[in-house]
Amino acid sequence: MTLTYGLRLFCLLTVLVGVVYAAVQVALSCGSRYMMRRLDRVGSRHRERILYLLQVAPALLAILVAGLLCFPEYLRHEPAHAAEPVGRITLLLAVLVCVWFGSALLRGLRTALRTIGFARNCRRFGRLMGGSGSAPILALAGAAPPLSLVGFLRPSIVISESLVETGGLNPEALQVALDHELAHARQLDNCKLLSFCFLPRLIGDPWRQAWQLAADCAADDDAAAGDPARSMLLAEALVRAARLVRPSRSTVICAALTRAEAGLAHRIDRLLSPRRAPQSAGKSLLTGFAGMVLLAVGAAAASSPWVYGLCEYILHLGGF
Repeated sequence: MTLTYGLRLFCLLTVLVGVVYAAVQVALSCGSRYMMRRLDRVGSRHRERILYLLQVAPALLAILVAGLLCFPEYLRHEPAHAAEPVGRITLLLAVLVCVWFGSALLRGLRTALRTIGFARNCRRFGRLMGGSGSAPILALAGAAPPLSLVGFLRPSIVISESLVETGGLNPEALQVALDHELAHARQLDNCKLLSFCFLPRLIGDPWRQAWQLAADCAADDDAAAGDPARSMLLAEALVRAARLVRPSRSTVICAALTRAEAGLAHRIDRLLSPRRAPQSAGKSLLTGFAGMVLLAVGAAAASSPWVYGLCEYILHLGGF
């Protein structure tokens, strides 16, 4: 099929982004066990940041290869006025990548709109209890999860009234639990969760649950601040909140104190028996990852005369 210069360039970049994105995802999935073992020796905040980087790495590398390496070389060597046939396989791959990324985009937009609507309803029907900075505290009857951070740029802390009424959390434990949610707010964890919704997945996602657990552990550490008494109070709040959690298939984004998942026992164990993790493993892992990226970019730049030939080969996959 013969396409104009603009459509031909669009097909090329689409296929390049899709292929590189899928290849990096497969590579990270194959190395997930090794990376997880390395991350076991990393502090919770470093682990959270590394796991987030690993999830967005496929998109960053795909944009780097397609936009900064192949795109300039193709523009430099290809005449802009000539129409040229494109291979059938290339066209098929371009359509599949558009559908793949388009479905992820729609999923992310749908989740964002639902979360924004939920946050508005919480502000409308919740009882204002106070707040800190840009995170007002709202008490809501039957809130699920019982304590969570809702919203993106201007989040609110939503708490179930059963936790603040008589027989709920004592004031000290409640304050530590609120500090946990404020830690999520400072780190923009809801925005990070939203970014995951826009990322297309080729295979299973071994990183998201690990990131959520790491983010919760990091927020626990920020709230406890190394104080054993605050750690005990936070562990108490986790147990109380877990008893109020109801099974649900929520489609909104919120950084909850707990969802009564498998990581709850691990978090309580960390709070009751804190262990200081060395940071060297995290630094070496980040250094190794950055070195691999720089090596790949350097190799591609060194072989730039072949980049245009590679682009032409991709455009002509499957004949005409």
